[in-house]
Amino acid sequence: MVRRWISIVTASVILLIVLVGAGFYLAVRMTPFQPGVLEEVHQPSVVYAEDGSRLMSLGSPNTDLTYNQIPKNVQDAIVATEDHTFWTNSGIDIRSIFRSLFVDLSSGSLAQGASTIPEQLAKITYLTDQKTFSRKFKQIALGLQIERNFTKQEILAMYLNRIPLGESSIGIEQAALRYFGIDLKKEPDKLTLADAALLAGLPQAPSAYDPLQHPKAALERRNQVLQNMVHYGYITEAQAEAAAKQPLGVSFHSFPGDGWSSDPLLTNFLLDYLNRHGIPPSEVMQGGLKIYTTIDPAVQNAINEVFWSGKYDSDFPGATTGTVVEGAAVFVDPKTGGILGAAGSRKQGYVPLGLDRVYQASSPGSSIKPIMDYAPALQTGNWTYTSILDNQPQDFGGGYEPQNWEVGGPTRVTLQYGLEWSQNVASVWLLQQIGISTGANMAKADGIPLTSKDYEHLGIAIGGLVNGVTPMEMAGAYTAFDNNGIHSQPYLINRIVNAQGGIIYHEGPQQNQVMSAQTASDMTRLMQDVVDFGTGQSAKLPGWGVAGKTGTVQYDSGLVGSHPNWVRDGWFDGYTPTLVGSIHIGYDESNDEYHMTMSPVDPSANAAQIFHDIIALALQNEQAQQFPEGPYPYITGTAAGVNYVGTTAPAKNPTPTNSISGLHATYNAANNTVSLNWSGSFSSPVTYVITRVSTSGSDETVPVAQTTSTSLTDSSVQPGESYVYTVQATSQQTGQDVGQPVSVSVATGAGSSVGPGNATNGVGPGNTTGPLTGNGTANNTPGNAIFPNNGTNTAGGGGTNTVSNNTVNTTAPTPVAPPSPPAPPGHLNNGGPGHGKGAGGALGSNVVGTGAGLPPNTSNGSVQTNHVALANGSAQANAAASGNGA
Repeated sequence: MVRRWISIVTASVILLIVLVGAGFYLAVRMTPFQPGVLEEVHQPSVVYAEDGSRLMSLGSPNTDLTYNQIPKNVQDAIVATEDHTFWTNSGIDIRSIFRSLFVDLSSGSLAQGASTIPEQLAKITYLTDQKTFSRKFKQIALGLQIERNFTKQEILAMYLNRIPLGESSIGIEQAALRYFGIDLKKEPDKLTLADAALLAGLPQAPSAYDPLQHPKAALERRNQVLQNMVHYGYITEAQAEAAAKQPLGVSFHSFPGDGWSSDPLLTNFLLDYLNRHGIPPSEVMQGGLKIYTTIDPAVQNAINEVFWSGKYDSDFPGATTGTVVEGAAVFVDPKTGGILGAAGSRKQGYVPLGLDRVYQASSPGSSIKPIMDYAPALQTGNWTYTSILDNQPQDFGGGYEPQNWEVGGPTRVTLQYGLEWSQNVASVWLLQQIGISTGANMAKADGIPLTSKDYEHLGIAIGGLVNGVTPMEMAGAYTAFDNNGIHSQPYLINRIVNAQGGIIYHEGPQQNQVMSAQTASDMTRLMQDVVDFGTGQSAKLPGWGVAGKTGTVQYDSGLVGSHPNWVRDGWFDGYTPTLVGSIHIGYDESNDEYHMTMSPVDPSANAAQIFHDIIALALQNEQAQQFPEGPYPYITGTAAGVNYVGTTAPAKNPTPTNSISGLHATYNAANNTVSLNWSGSFSSPVTYVITRVSTSGSDETVPVAQTTSTSLTDSSVQPGESYVYTVQATSQQTGQDVGQPVSVSVATGAGSSVGPGNATNGVGPGNTTGPLTGNGTANNTPGNAIFPNNGTNTAGGGGTNTVSNNTVNTTAPTPVAPPSPPAPPGHLNNGGPGHGKGAGGALGSNVVGTGAGLPPNTSNGSVQTNHVALANGSAQANAAASGNGA
């Protein structure tokens, strides 16, 4: 048995040797070697914008050091760490190669490196980062060729002049300048042993050991290099101990042509993008390339101003420790997919961050809803703006019970309202109705990466994806809404021309039809409402059509405990007629120190503000444009099993800047509270100051609250009172009032009818300039109304109010469409702000009895009955106002 085992092992070893030998022989014979490439003079590359203008140059010419110009400590540290047999081997470390091949073959992947310095030089000069066995054989073959054609001293110098050492530095000379500000050609003696050890520790993982970003890891790596030097006899233990006590002593230094001085954000993104497409930084910094990009200087400059200048830091929230939140932005041309501008990091002590967050995946939150839920639903032809969605919190199976962001919201909403106010339950319910595969298939076609597990749970409706998405993917996905349903894959490079004039790389538009042009047009109208009236109001830009969706992601309670106010990610994905952008803010760390909160504003509102500031700068010299109405009418009609009412969309009235609109007050008798909602359009952050005056008692003005939100619940009201609430916006920067105050009146029920008298009609629902006076009378008449067992109450002053008359109706009611939910403040379900008056009553007043109030009822879109409360109880009320869409 033992002999048989020995025979098997021996045969396996011989077979391995034969295979390695055969592979090596083929690699040597089939791998061409061009020694002249190693001796080429370095030339910087030039980067051009889409319009042909020069953006910047990358790299410096003639930066090579001779062997004698490289400090001895650097030479020794590199050899001790990267290839300790360098001076004695022939370019191949046979024992290390067989050890690594055995591990690689047994694991099925290239787990071991075992590259000598000549092999590493071959890799960075001739090969890509692709990890395959064929590339490994080519690397070994090229390493041998290098050994045959150059001396050891020449090889070491070429290696140290070409190795990437982090922070966009190529070679030891640039790295010494970058981290220590030392010019090795002029003052090589300034580089200490500790400095040399730090630089020698970078080649294996420049980002992980970056001393500017990860000083602790860099310190540990430096000290390990010092021990390597002791082990191989280059320095003494005492020298190592003395050097290990030295601080890192690094800071960021610019050098001519490095790109960081002129455009650090674009440089970082460009180098990362090219490296992902097979063009390493060394080739860019030294190859004399002409790189023609899709960048629009106006957009890139706007991104730089917001992300880098420091002037817009107030847009970004901070952690509890004051740490600056990280962020990413990418903007693309919806017609082609060409990237107009990008930033994968922010400034942090004016040091570029190594991590490119344009490619960092995280949960998109509610910003996925248009792609995963609403567009697929419209595309089926069975759903439209006024389709009724179930918004009642419920178990969707397996204990999955999503919650809405507001407590006590409507339990039935229109499709439009569900998206505009980002209703989680309604969105999950909608995906359940159309089928997970229907939503997921459209999202996948739109560039959202999905796994098989994503098709198994409804959580994807609100962003619960297995792998998440990147800002680059979200920007690409939203192009379909802005391009007649055609998805445009983002790309950056038109072409790259080498020093000899040959095109070595090129890209172009890659597109596919994801949804119909009508669905895209309908979704644009829906997402315009999100920006004009809903959760994305911070993104509004006067004169421009802007559409988009916010997204907020809370922390997993399993990671940080139960903190419902803690937020990990904030998103805004939006577009104008000429560009599409994705904004993400958040922290790389997931712990209790690094989080945003829902106060003073939802972080998605911060993201929307960032989007606004970028497009405001980028488009300031452009003629304002609105989205084309297109030849596509709003979907109308009915379909089996679908509850909706057909409608024709009225034209929208533009919302003025620096104003409050749509103030709406509702009394909830069940918990004796008054809920206020309004819309605000301001060019800078504001705080809303809310006061009230009792019109049936003291006329004293009572402060209620201050908030940055556009809603408030007042729980200090008294039954039987009438109040006038006033909302005034004040600047968060100066504390001064901004715009005009807006008022609304509301009465609380106390078991008897309080009818309105004469009031001056305001503009839009919910606004009034006069108090309520007078008493009304009402007569109850039983009959069939929208709800069985409810009668009609004819109120004094000519208003109408549906109330319970506590009679039993034995006749089946006439079937009618279910009522629509309350429209967001200040506009109809599918139109602009309403304008009307109550006949003899206060405009937009809500007078409710002692029973539990139900949501107001909305008619078919052309006429809205505002603020009609449904109450259960003996109280009678009146003063309903009607509003007509403009």
